[in-house]
Amino acid sequence: MRKLPLVFAAVLLFTLSVGCTTVSPTPNPVDTRPADFNLVYQWQAGSLPPPYHYEYTITIDSAGQGQIVMVPDYSFSNPPTWTEPFVLTTAALDQLYRLLIDKGLFTQRWQAQTDPPVGGSYDSLHVTAHGQQIAIPSFVLPTQVTAAEDLSAAVRTLVPQNIWNRLNLQREQYVAEHEK
Repeated sequence: MRKLPLVFAAVLLFTLSVGCTTVSPTPNPVDTRPADFNLVYQWQAGSLPPPYHYEYTITIDSAGQGQIVMVPDYSFSNPPTWTEPFVLTTAALDQLYRLLIDKGLFTQRWQAQTDPPVGGSYDSLHVTAHGQQIAIPSFVLPTQVTAAEDLSAAVRTLVPQNIWNRLNLQREQYVAEHEK
């Protein structure tokens, strides 16, 4: 009978010692921006007559080297292509990567609507990280719209405003020179 309280006390002490032990969780490797991280964001204006249509592509590599390429018209019009490089800091890359995680880039199954709208502008985002290629298509499901729009806006804001200003001015000049 005397052994029962001792066994109970030993079990209680063991349980308390295990329960009070602090265990540092192993960091999730997906939480760290990998060496293969890069992205391509594409945007195209909707159905507009020439010369009002335009499109651009933003690319960012793992070293933070970015580039925006704007085409101010449909390709059959043989428009110029304007390329502007930019550089992101390591902190900006890490912040972008964290946002991609927070918005569910790596955990959602991104799907396009089965019956997307016709004629409007559209965009897509393609990200490579940890050996995976993830794509957010144009016109995602309604439950994914907010996250997709937040990610698109974040990528666009990585391009410095002076570059946007220069590209928009060039585009305005192109339109003025090619209007019929």
